[in-house]
Amino acid sequence: MSVSILPGENEPLFYLGEFPVRLITLLVALHSAAMITTSLLLASGHGALLDLLIYSSTAVAHGQIWRIATYAFVASPSVWFLLEMVMLYYFGREVESGLGWKRFGILYAGLILLAPLLLQAFGYGGIPQTFAGAQEVNFAVFAAFVAMHPGARFFFGLAARWVFLGLLAISSLQRLADHQPPQVLVLISSCILAVVLMRRAGFEEPLIGYGFQWSLPGLKSPKPRFSAMPGGLRASAGRNRGLTGEPSPEERATRLDPELEMDRLLEKISRKGLKSLSAIERSSLEKARQAILQRGGRGSK
Repeated sequence: MSVSILPGENEPLFYLGEFPVRLITLLVALHSAAMITTSLLLASGHGALLDLLIYSSTAVAHGQIWRIATYAFVASPSVWFLLEMVMLYYFGREVESGLGWKRFGILYAGLILLAPLLLQAFGYGGIPQTFAGAQEVNFAVFAAFVAMHPGARFFFGLAARWVFLGLLAISSLQRLADHQPPQVLVLISSCILAVVLMRRAGFEEPLIGYGFQWSLPGLKSPKPRFSAMPGGLRASAGRNRGLTGEPSPEERATRLDPELEMDRLLEKISRKGLKSLSAIERSSLEKARQAILQRGGRGSK
């Protein structure tokens, strides 16, 4: 895994007292404020104003461009909305920590714009579309988390990859049953976009447990492009080493005994959770895992 974070990108945007405010915090707050506003408009009999905010392929074709972004913040109050925000914050915080807030913002904005672009094609094809809410966008954030940690354990010990595929299948079947095939396209395309961008950011662990690579004669395998620094943490660590002349403590520990380093990091995860690991510690964990695998391979020969 090769991931790079620019200095300062993994830090909170600002603090409210001692509470760190990240981009994901602002997104959840914005969605929640929009939901409250929607509820007040509906309660006061001004729900017609919401029709100016939802996505409509016909309205966009007539110049109402703002709808391609505002639709994502139109949501009615419900228990499902609360669960959606909890999941968005939990998984989005991890994705933001892995990418840095700038690239996470690009990912989230791209997911919001993807649905209107796809549905507008149906509109031009004579099948007008309307759309509201950010369920597909927020589910794609979960897809991005799974691309980072496909083996993370969830309900009943199931790996994140299988939970993701099960939820994706159920959600797709639900939309098909409601005669909404365009929404199925939006859901699947959003997840694919999220996973592809995470791959290009350097998170390369196989999603389904196998590595699929396409190679054409005369073409080299593409390097991660959704990364602000070529070579990721490994290259940046090398640059830092060139300044000091010595490897970092994490690299020195992994080099001497990868099993002890992995035990140390796994113990930290069990005590404080996965989010407690810094970017360098994540890199050290991956290096220790690779070293142990290579040692096992040599021992079996």
